[in-house]
Amino acid sequence: MGEHVAQEPRLVDARAPEHGLGGTFSAPRTLVPALLAAIAYVDPGNFGVNITSGAQHSYALVWVVVFASTSAMVIQYLAAKLGMVTGMSLAEHSARRFPGLGRVLLWTQAEIVVIVTDLAEIVGGAIALYLLFGVPLMWGAVAVTAFSLLVLYLKVHGRSHFESVVLVLLAVIIASLLWQVLVAEVDSVQLLRSVVPGPLDSSAALLAVGIVGATVMPHALHFHSAASRARDDGTVEPSQEARLRAGRHTVRSVVLAMTVAGAANISLVAFSAALPAEAGASIETAYAALGDHAGQIGATMLAVALLASGLASTLVGVQTGDVVMAGFGKRPIPALLRRMLAVVPALVVLGLGVEPTRALVWSQAVLSFALPGTLIPLLIFTHDRRVMGVLANHRGTTAVASVITAVIVGLCAFLVVGGGS
Repeated sequence: MGEHVAQEPRLVDARAPEHGLGGTFSAPRTLVPALLAAIAYVDPGNFGVNITSGAQHSYALVWVVVFASTSAMVIQYLAAKLGMVTGMSLAEHSARRFPGLGRVLLWTQAEIVVIVTDLAEIVGGAIALYLLFGVPLMWGAVAVTAFSLLVLYLKVHGRSHFESVVLVLLAVIIASLLWQVLVAEVDSVQLLRSVVPGPLDSSAALLAVGIVGATVMPHALHFHSAASRARDDGTVEPSQEARLRAGRHTVRSVVLAMTVAGAANISLVAFSAALPAEAGASIETAYAALGDHAGQIGATMLAVALLASGLASTLVGVQTGDVVMAGFGKRPIPALLRRMLAVVPALVVLGLGVEPTRALVWSQAVLSFALPGTLIPLLIFTHDRRVMGVLANHRGTTAVASVITAVIVGLCAFLVVGGGS
């Protein structure tokens, strides 16, 4: 397997004034990719599965959100570190290390992840447009699709302002969700108690798996590894101290970004758990209940957060699709055609009349089943000292990440064996 490992790309020294680890990978430069990746953790799928969890099981699944958010810190750090050290994305490493059938299988899995993620983005955006303006779901889905195509057009012409737009939308999402907690009558004592893991019955299995799939997002690993790649001019070899300093910056940035995302997800469970039991277990019923009990401003802010989530996730989704295609594809499919094919399943789901929130929950469960195929290669690459050098995973890091992977596989198996209808 060693012959497929590319020679480790050189990073530049922290003393270089413009391109070194001290500049390219200072705290702000590692924080931006981490915050961009955090969008994947507050996408419409998170709204669907967390609101349903709170409505059906009150605070009982908060511990699953905490586990998933903590796991995300570890996993996203590994993805960011891989791109930072090697200058290559997870998809590029996977294609090189596992050529032939392995590359095709991993590529297929990654494309399925992109398609399922697109489904959540489009369905969530359509729900938001319906709640805010009464736009029929199918037309709302078409509008979100058109937005994604516009983003793709602007990106091709270098005028998308990608980072700035996504960060503004992230701020809107976080502010709106924290507001929901303030206006809802959240039982803070019960919320804190629910952080401790408790028993998981079969009726909550689908939601637990969905929470993990919505929080530890496989496409975010591809995106973050690419967004963290060094802009290396190849002139200076970095010192060991510079590499370790870059690693510490990355840890702090990922922890901060994932903490923000985790707080948003807990907010979704908490405010929906605080709503009356008769409010139901869908985004639409939660919106109506918020309007009745907290005023129309609170309900509108929920819909605005959902719309911002759908649009921001679309931006990240377009970028991730490019990363996957560039990493795996020897004969790239034209970007416009690929994007149009990716949104077809979402339009079909809505056209068949599937309940939108239920579609979001199932999409996140599917993503959980796809996680091992992304996590295992990531663990292999980041544990390999030939690839990572001094920033190769310590045994403890590998052990923790392996446990996380095992728990995710176990949850998926529990859903299959125990039902979870």
